[in-house]
Amino acid sequence: MENSQTLTIEQDHKGNSCPLCNIPDQEVLAEFPRWRLARTKTMKRHRERLMLYHKEHVKTLDEQSIGEAYMLLLTIGRKYFTHADQWAVFEPVYATVPEHWHRVASDLDENTEDYEQILKTPRMIIGNHEGTISRVLPIQETPESPDGDQ
Repeated sequence: MENSQTLTIEQDHKGNSCPLCNIPDQEVLAEFPRWRLARTKTMKRHRERLMLYHKEHVKTLDEQSIGEAYMLLLTIGRKYFTHADQWAVFEPVYATVPEHWHRVASDLDENTEDYEQILKTPRMIIGNHEGTISRVLPIQETPESPDGDQ
């Protein structure tokens, strides 16, 4: 019974204010059985910045679903990030819509508006030419270099 109540709340929310639930069909680049792919609302001077999000309004997913999402992103990235030597999938540390499961992928251009934020975000980096995948943890601020003084 609790699950049906949760689903009703999620469906009500979908009809109202969730920006991901309300992305217009014409802005969707690709659709999969449980996922949709769109460009992010703000490109932040990236040549390509994509978001894969669950079709249902859910905040958390099981491990199998997360694995499916990452496998899809790896396949999608091979097509959309051919211009870059490397690109990344980011953890939602700075997500503006944390209540709807999604992941953002972009190139790693140092001249983008969010490059400093990229360095602070846990990410999976994919090498296009070598086919490498590596996990990067954020640069940690030390007490000697507080970021609030700048």
